[in-house]
Amino acid sequence: MKKRIFSLVLALSCMAVLSACGEEETAETEESSTAVEIATVERGSISSESNVSGQVVSDGQESVSVALSVRCTDVYVEVGDTVSAGQAICKLDISATMANYETASMSYDNAKKSYAEQSSLLSQQVAQAEKNVSDTQALFDMGAASQAELDSAKLSLENAKASMNSALDQLEVGMQNYKATMEQLKASLANVDSNGNVAAPISGTILSLSAVENGFVSPSAPVATIDSTTDMEVKVGVSESLIGKLQVGGRVSVSIDAADKEFQGTISALEKSADATTHLYGVTIQVPSAYSRGLLSGMFADVTFYTDTQSDVVIVPTEAIQTGMDGQYVYTIDSDNIAHRIPVETGLVGDGETEITSGLSGGETLVTVGQFYLSEGAAVRVVAPEVAS
Repeated sequence: MKKRIFSLVLALSCMAVLSACGEEETAETEESSTAVEIATVERGSISSESNVSGQVVSDGQESVSVALSVRCTDVYVEVGDTVSAGQAICKLDISATMANYETASMSYDNAKKSYAEQSSLLSQQVAQAEKNVSDTQALFDMGAASQAELDSAKLSLENAKASMNSALDQLEVGMQNYKATMEQLKASLANVDSNGNVAAPISGTILSLSAVENGFVSPSAPVATIDSTTDMEVKVGVSESLIGKLQVGGRVSVSIDAADKEFQGTISALEKSADATTHLYGVTIQVPSAYSRGLLSGMFADVTFYTDTQSDVVIVPTEAIQTGMDGQYVYTIDSDNIAHRIPVETGLVGDGETEITSGLSGGETLVTVGQFYLSEGAAVRVVAPEVAS
């Protein structure tokens, strides 16, 4: 019995020793290996990127003014508001101006009527004087009228014509004066509708506003200045090495933090000469109308240009590439979780990715995290699932 108990105790002791040895061996293995994250090297397309900063500008800015010094009864907008073309900005008291216009219009109509009546009457008088000359001439030819009578008839005709011309000229002057008054009053109501509303000439954002409720507007200051939001652009300056790679119509990525907007824009213009001060070439990017609302001139924009696209090439995360005394390299691991230092040559650099032109062919297991702690032949321990780059 004692012998059996001794054998059992001995067996348990051996198992405990073996278990402890296994745990120590596992711990030693983990301590001697480097934890890494990996990705499979793949082939794909990549475009070289160039990031520059610029500013939002408006393709059109317009001020709306009035030629009146009148009281403003209502203001419908504030600085910073977005308005549509034709939308009322404020309302003016134009009652006196409209009354003056109506008076001038009535006077003009009366002057035209009087001109027509006087022209008809005086024309009849001239016609009668012409007939009298004709009749007197006939009598003179027959010896029934004297030269004095003929001369008197001709003088009467000349006087009738002179009187008609003088009277009609005076009526014409009066009529034109009334017409000029009407046109002047009408011009003073430019940008103001019949209800006294001043409308926005374009869609955009109110940059400045001089109209104040119960205050007065005048021709000396615009009622409002509007920055167009339908035709917004981004202006940037690029180096001579980049300008030659860009084309009108090319697509770019634009980010405007102040407006919390990101979108694809289109290159609409390329300057052919560099700025004398900055030595940069101007590039204009058209903002899609769907993203124009909320943008203001002067906002900063980050622009990414895509050039030199390559397809079916080896691409790796840029962060996986290291640079040493003998050039660039990456680490791959084999099936035994052993790291290998692979010299590489690089090509295009994109958004967090780099083209590998030599050293990798695709399909390799690449170390993407932990590579800075490795050396050739080092044991590694994968701590994250494989993720394709």
